[in-house]
Amino acid sequence: MFEKMDSQLFDALCDRLKPVLHTEKSCIILEGDPVDEMLFIMRGNLTTITTNAGEKGNAGDLKAGDFCG
Repeated sequence: MFEKMDSQLFDALCDRLKPVLHTEKSCIILEGDPVDEMLFIMRGNLTTITTNAGEKGNAGDLKAGDFCG
């Protein structure tokens, strides 16, 4: 299913990760804004909310180990 990642590739990916701390109820990305990064949830929870162009949208919760972007 998953192949073992080459250690050089893994090291290169880890070198590019930047830890960021967000406080409770802070807005990380606004709907419609371009996304040029991935978010890896290391601790805590992230609630995602979309409005579907002003109509009823979707909501979901991400937790440690999840990612989006």
